[in-house]
Amino acid sequence: MKMLKARLLIILLMAVISGTTNAQNVTLPRTSQQAIVTQRLGISDVTITYHSPSVRGRKVFGGIIPYGNIWRAGANENTTINFTNDAIVEGKKIVAGTYGLYMIPGESEFKILFSKFHQSWGTVIPTGNDIVLEVIVKSEPIDFQEWLSYNFTDRSSNSLTAALQWEKLRVPFKIEYDVTKLVIDNARAELKGPAGFGWRGYMQAAGYCLQNNVNLKEAMVWIDKSIANTKGFSNLSIKAGLLNKKGEKLAAEKIMDEALPTATPNQLNNYGYQLLRQGKTKKAIKVFTLNVERNKNHPFIWGFTDSLAEAHLKDGNKKMALKYYKLGKQKAPQNEQAYFEGVIAGIKK
Repeated sequence: MKMLKARLLIILLMAVISGTTNAQNVTLPRTSQQAIVTQRLGISDVTITYHSPSVRGRKVFGGIIPYGNIWRAGANENTTINFTNDAIVEGKKIVAGTYGLYMIPGESEFKILFSKFHQSWGTVIPTGNDIVLEVIVKSEPIDFQEWLSYNFTDRSSNSLTAALQWEKLRVPFKIEYDVTKLVIDNARAELKGPAGFGWRGYMQAAGYCLQNNVNLKEAMVWIDKSIANTKGFSNLSIKAGLLNKKGEKLAAEKIMDEALPTATPNQLNNYGYQLLRQGKTKKAIKVFTLNVERNKNHPFIWGFTDSLAEAHLKDGNKKMALKYYKLGKQKAPQNEQAYFEGVIAGIKK
């Protein structure tokens, strides 16, 4: 018992000494300093954390970093990459999480390794069982770059390219998220919480589905819940859009007629342009006219009048177009006068 107590005392003393020693250190800059880059894709993030060494006149790939050897893809602690959701890297699935990022350089190709251990020192090489994903990519020549860096390029709605750049080489690898599925799954989850207590959350989820032409049946359920809570132009117009997707044109028009009295001036103006883009010029003229008559004292009445004039001009009615362009000019601020004068002169000519 006395021996055990003595050992425990020694262990405690060593811990205190070690802590005291570390506390005596000061923070100094490291030669290869840490950097973190994050890119959002949809509602998901990709984050790469690395330490950035410099070339310093050395030959890097095929030199201080030999071909065919596993390399920590940076300096100091191992480089890490985090996916906030399940992703696809170069066509292969990888589950959400943080991974150690390693590379095996070749003269024209790099093998990229994702290790399930991400808290290692960079020179602790992962073994076969540690690797959860392995992909091979082509390297690309670039202008000389002194400091190693990572960045994100070629971004689209559901994919991007992450790339290491150093010396005269770029090593790109493509990352994808199933953004639509992730957004809809997330909406389902969030609508079970505070987002589902009002009308906006259901409307936003339904609007996303309408915009992306997906999950339309559930979107109709969501928009009906939004309207049942609080009816307005925004959610009624989304329901009309969903009805149009089902081919129920008359029902959609009826919904929009119901929505018009609840619309703000800007909503009416935007809806008018939506109709113009659809080739429904006569209907657009009615909407723009309603907006002008309803909002004669609005600060932007000159803009609403301009929209009505534009619709008449598109309809081929120059007389009515001139009427409303002139009215718009009377209401417009000084910095818009030249615009109206130009349009009016063009029509008269």
